[in-house]
Amino acid sequence: MAFSEKVKLEAKKKACFRCVICQKPFVEIHHIIPQAYGGNDSLENAAPLCASCHDLFGGNPEKRKQIREMRDHWFDLMERRLNGEINLLDPITENPDNINMLKDKGVALYHLVYEHEDFETSASILVKLLQTAQKQFPNQKRYLYMDIEGHKNVLGGYDHDMFELQNEFTLGFLMQYLTKANIPLINVINNKLQRNDVPMEFEICSDEKEVLKKLKKESRNKHFVIYPLEVD
Repeated sequence: MAFSEKVKLEAKKKACFRCVICQKPFVEIHHIIPQAYGGNDSLENAAPLCASCHDLFGGNPEKRKQIREMRDHWFDLMERRLNGEINLLDPITENPDNINMLKDKGVALYHLVYEHEDFETSASILVKLLQTAQKQFPNQKRYLYMDIEGHKNVLGGYDHDMFELQNEFTLGFLMQYLTKANIPLINVINNKLQRNDVPMEFEICSDEKEVLKKLKKESRNKHFVIYPLEVD
């Protein structure tokens, strides 16, 4: 069987007749889980895709979760648009950068925290890495790798600054802008779609101080690097 005309029309309307990946018009309804693998013909299994995105990603089983996430996100945006939360008169622009999110590779962000660094310095460097990656490699998956020299307490664990940097700052805040974080405490995969709206202005605060150094100073540090992984 195939999608009924009613389901097709409902899916297209929920997407405002746009591809849920790149936002181009003229879409067909794709089975997220193919019928051959038990996928049904319900709206829950339907994703409006343009011909290009269907050919690039539709047949790849590893992309099903991300296609569903992008579909749900786009449906939600369009519902908010129709409900007046987003200006209905604003044109819907195509977003080819979303395609980068479905590529198998991305960019690796690496920072070695030196023993002399405090929380503010390290946090500022991590933010600068994110901002630079967003600018140079727009919306590609980001994988953070962090090493820490020293910063151990008498019990052998990390001191307050480095525990806060890993637990509160990286996992609690930066993780939304990453696909995966590999830090000394833990390796974590983001269970949601990586956000690609990295702010260009940050004020980083710690428990001890209110507003800390601006990020411009940290751009001259030499012990951090961004490098592209092999992109399919």
